[in-house]
Amino acid sequence: MPVLVLNASLQPLSVIPERRLVVLLSKQKVAFVDDNIRRTIEAGIGARRLSMDEPVIVQLLANVRVPRMALRPTRANIMLRDEELCQYCGKHFRELTLDHVIPRSRGGQSTWENLVACCRACNGRKGNHLPHEVGMKLLRQPRPLHNEYAGFFLLRYPRLREAYEQFLVSAQVGIVGIDTAIEASA
Repeated sequence: MPVLVLNASLQPLSVIPERRLVVLLSKQKVAFVDDNIRRTIEAGIGARRLSMDEPVIVQLLANVRVPRMALRPTRANIMLRDEELCQYCGKHFRELTLDHVIPRSRGGQSTWENLVACCRACNGRKGNHLPHEVGMKLLRQPRPLHNEYAGFFLLRYPRLREAYEQFLVSAQVGIVGIDTAIEASA
């Protein structure tokens, strides 16, 4: 059960394991954003058995300053950016390779803008050529993964991302409801 930790400002900070959640709860550093999940987790802690299939989101009680992180173009990061799709044929494969758009033998570097996820068939077809030389096109131009760190790790947890987006929508609806009530009373 991964747990999404939000800053006091509702900015996603990290995904932690359930053991870390228990520590943060015991130190009274976090609060749950959903009361139903809070009751379930508290009952699980009392029974010394945590087993949740639902995404858990907690919010820090104090705001934490988050330094900007520069992400490196590692294999895992490239695969995450390209959503595990071959950037030439668009098919989803389990076994993808990294392809240098400008081959290394022609001076291509291992940068965000020059590395793409590629299936073995397309990588073999492209070989030591530029994509246009063999009639291939990229689905999208490779770019650095500049999203904030939070957006980056939320890509790895689609269920947590959905839960976070639903939470933001419900929080926004709550704020709009409060604004409407204030306007009506004025």
